[in-house]
Amino acid sequence: MPHTFKIPLLRASVWSQEGPGTSSPFLDRAAGPPDVAFLDPLIRRRLSPLGRAMLHCAHRVTGDLGPMPSVFTSRHGEAVRTLPVLEDLAEGLPPSPTQFSMNVHNATAGIWSIARRDPSPSLSLAAGPETFGCGLVEAHAIHVAKPGTPVLLVHGDAPLPPLLATFDENPLPLHALALLIGLPAVHHLILTWSPEARPPGPREGPSALDFEAPGGPWATADGAWAWRVE
Repeated sequence: MPHTFKIPLLRASVWSQEGPGTSSPFLDRAAGPPDVAFLDPLIRRRLSPLGRAMLHCAHRVTGDLGPMPSVFTSRHGEAVRTLPVLEDLAEGLPPSPTQFSMNVHNATAGIWSIARRDPSPSLSLAAGPETFGCGLVEAHAIHVAKPGTPVLLVHGDAPLPPLLATFDENPLPLHALALLIGLPAVHHLILTWSPEARPPGPREGPSALDFEAPGGPWATADGAWAWRVE
């Protein structure tokens, strides 16, 4: 039996290494390098290109709004930092403290919380090819529990390092997307999960870069995702 979620959207921002793409009256698409000038320089220097892209989008949708819960999602996270840590350990060397502290999956969420002085709950999620879809469901559940407070969803991913590239069946460019979920909604994302529907093709899952256009079904191990924005 399909499960449908009607997710209220206040703002959305996307950034991709491939450029801004088509214009949209709803989806903010900034060109050029990610702008993280709002961060303290000491914090800014700790961020990888992926972290910069994610916080760039997060800042564009939240602006000067106050504290709010957040969900940060990434399939691969900071793999570019993890690999040097593993290489150092393999050679019997102590890993770089910066690389070690910033390779954990919730590092970017932590930087965001510190920069905003926001003690609100934050969750960092990875779920393979279904990471973005599961993040949407998680953020929607937080909104439903407390409709009066907006919820920030931030997703980002980058290509894996060459040594790990074979683990990614559907590589995408460096990209990030932030959604501000809350009321009164400007648009709604109608998200459908169908456990009975298993379309043919590779297991790919929905991508944040597919957000704007009606899409799906995306095949997964147990069913399919589809959505549209109204």
